[in-house]
Amino acid sequence: MKVKLFVRSGTLYVDYTHNGKRFKKSSGLKDSEENRKILEDEVVPALIKKLKLSPFVHPAHKTFSYFFSKFMLDRENDKSFNHRKYVYDKVHTYFKEFEVLQINRRMIKEYLDTLDIKNSSKKDYLGCVKGVLDIAIDEDVIERNVAIGISFKREEKVESNPFSEEEIELILAKSDGMFRNYIAISLYTGMRSGEVLGLMHSDILEDRIRVRRSVSKGRVTTPKTLRSIRDIPVLESVKPFIDSQRKLSKSLYLFEYDGVFIKDASFFKRRWHELVKNCGIKYRKLYSTRHTFITAMLNSGKFKIMEIAAIVGHTSPEMIMKNYAGFIMDEHLKIDTSIDLFKKEEYVPCPTLSHCCPTEEKVIG
Repeated sequence: MKVKLFVRSGTLYVDYTHNGKRFKKSSGLKDSEENRKILEDEVVPALIKKLKLSPFVHPAHKTFSYFFSKFMLDRENDKSFNHRKYVYDKVHTYFKEFEVLQINRRMIKEYLDTLDIKNSSKKDYLGCVKGVLDIAIDEDVIERNVAIGISFKREEKVESNPFSEEEIELILAKSDGMFRNYIAISLYTGMRSGEVLGLMHSDILEDRIRVRRSVSKGRVTTPKTLRSIRDIPVLESVKPFIDSQRKLSKSLYLFEYDGVFIKDASFFKRRWHELVKNCGIKYRKLYSTRHTFITAMLNSGKFKIMEIAAIVGHTSPEMIMKNYAGFIMDEHLKIDTSIDLFKKEEYVPCPTLSHCCPTEEKVIG
């Protein structure tokens, strides 16, 4: 059994788990070396002894909440914990009073049906239920996980909707300052919103931008995947916006507010809604800047799929083609239509043979 000490407002607290519940209690002592020694040598050993002697209720009679507390302890250091805590809390609110032996597949399906969200988003809720029940299996309370094998109907894929050249021109013309720089850097690099906010001045070199961190919900983490840790080329078109933002920033971070890094892309949400409305264009999320960059790279015909995947930090070139192939504008219509696929080629002397090399011939269909 682990009992940890921590400090809150200058007072020492003890942190421990008992019967599946987590407790954080004040010792009433100020943080000092002397008081820490008292807690470590006297209070903590006495507490551990008391907890070991206290009655233990067999987990078979515990509710979903009992195993959920253990699930949360296992997940609290996950990189995605802050993103998914809202989901976990909603699942707990619904199932907390049920004993795990009572929970069946029908109950889980009915709960998922109450969620007015896309099926792809429901997977996080189902994953939480499955994770909690896995712990109940590990403790020999249930024999099988009834959440395994629950599937969702395939939803029609919503196509990415990139901005047109005219819309981009309008968006940049009607925005200014840090907000304009953020939009432009997102558009001309294809970086994810958190990656842009995670940029430091030291990450921007003459010929490249080093993507090493991401910022979301106040947390600074590594980017989304291993391939997302990357260097990307600095296009000439983005340099003016980078230079402009460098002059505005008073922090180690390129984007900051009152000297502190911006904690989440939602910082720009209200201004983005107003800007799109002011431009009179169809609303898309600010994240569509990334879709726009990828689509423009594909349409340019100047970059290999492998290069684009490396620049935007996709896990594979196949993902690029799967999600964006529909936006490669009519390139297949530009082939030579004069060719006859089912007629053998004939060779005739070149009409200007006297002016060419003696062996030159012309192909006709």
